[in-house]
Amino acid sequence: MDLTQLEMFNAVAEAGSITQAAAIVHRVPSNLTTRLRQLETELGVDLFIRENQRLRLSPAGHNFLRYSQQILALVDEARSVVAGDEPQGLFSLGSLESTA
Repeated sequence: MDLTQLEMFNAVAEAGSITQAAAIVHRVPSNLTTRLRQLETELGVDLFIRENQRLRLSPAGHNFLRYSQQILALVDEARSVVAGDEPQGLFSLGSLESTA
């Protein structure tokens, strides 16, 4: 399981179709299909219920989606902290009585 698979899974869960999700993540549909099948095989469950041209989350897929979203959010947060996007440390401000 890798972050790309989680991003693909989230995109398909949100879009409801492989084709629409492929456009979102800038991949070809066959790549998404393969990567999602690999994820399902690794987890040992069907994450989606396949109906005609649509996909909907299975009960296991609904449970997994919450964790997938949390994992990706934590990764984004960790990247922001490491990259220094937000100020870190103590900020002190001083002023003279005459200017206060």
